Amino acid sequence: MYFCRGVHRFRGPVLYLVAGLLIHAFFLAALGTDLLRPLFNDASHTRRGFDFGVFYLAGQALAEGRDIYSVSGAFGFRYLPAFALVASLFAHFQPLTAYLLHLCCTELFLAANLYLTWRWVEGPRRGLALFMWLAYSPYFLELYMGQVSFWAASLLFWLIIGLHNARQWTASFCWVGALLVKPNALILAPALLKLRARRVLVLGLLAGLFTSLPYFLLHPDSLAAFFAANIHGSPVQGTLTHAGNLGLQGGLVSVAAQLAGRPLAELTTLADLPLVGRAVIYCSQAAILVAALVATWRGRDALPLVALWMCTFFLVYKDVWEHHYVFVQPVLVGLYALSGSPKLLCIFAFIALPTPFVLFDIEPGVYGPIDPERTWGPVVSIVYRSTKLIPLGCLWYGLYRTCLAAAPTKS
Repeated sequence: MYFCRGVHRFRGPVLYLVAGLLIHAFFLAALGTDLLRPLFNDASHTRRGFDFGVFYLAGQALAEGRDIYSVSGAFGFRYLPAFALVASLFAHFQPLTAYLLHLCCTELFLAANLYLTWRWVEGPRRGLALFMWLAYSPYFLELYMGQVSFWAASLLFWLIIGLHNARQWTASFCWVGALLVKPNALILAPALLKLRARRVLVLGLLAGLFTSLPYFLLHPDSLAAFFAANIHGSPVQGTLTHAGNLGLQGGLVSVAAQLAGRPLAELTTLADLPLVGRAVIYCSQAAILVAALVATWRGRDALPLVALWMCTFFLVYKDVWEHHYVFVQPVLVGLYALSGSPKLLCIFAFIALPTPFVLFDIEPGVYGPIDPERTWGPVVSIVYRSTKLIPLGCLWYGLYRTCLAAAPTKS
């Protein structure tokens, strides 16, 4: 009888794991075909490895002593100089070989996440937690574009486990790694400050400073280029927002411009929008940040605080691509591992599925600077983004309430 119960418990996670691996294998096979390309804006209109090409060029520039922030392609190189050193390793190979090596590295991060999840999550939740890593369409787009968001997301997952197990040195190195790969990991600073993870916070900031300062001293103009690419408006006219931008700010820019009769092709910065549109965007961002800070001040638990700020990124940052939603994976896996809430599975299902982009695309599958959103109206722009932003907003609100409720009430 005990043996039968043991076999049943083993079969549960294994069945979910096998189902997830089959979907994952389908994703890998689809990289060599056009089967899934029409489902995503970035895949439909850009070639495979489009973003990886920018990393590759930056790696070549670093190896040849040229400015890494002057490379052309996509939106340019927008990362810290330390990551260009990693990119330079790929630049020793031919582009196709380098792209395939990048895919292998990403798969190794996934394998590590599966292993850690298997060990961390117990009972009937283990199988679904493993499935959540494998059956997630933004991950396919991550592979297609040749991005490294999943590398940073994986390091943040390891940070979550480190904080949960009170291993600050492990958490420190993970946050350092995530920050050097993707600067948007800096958004977790308020949560780390609240958690009194000073070692984590200080080591990350010092690593970013000391690995970047020598380069910016050698190339003084690059510092302005780095901040301009990450903080200011788009460097290219007409790309302030577009169908590839699935963040709240991108959606508000689109709707505000369409209602005001401003063509998206003419937008470069928020100053190009009418005053009312700018006011709505600035006020919404300020309200979200203030609410997150208030919840952080009252919150006490590591995972909800880290998750809250990771979700806040999607609501306040100017450039949120669909592949960025891999940053929600560690949050959802961690929250489900601890709570087992079926609501999290519903949120996961909506975010894991592709958007209805295929219904609104123009010239599907044609490579080039094609922005279908320039032909859309406000309703289509809202419907298109809602499948990601509504579940993400629900998750953010749930985390906000959880953090507020964590503070002791006065009797």
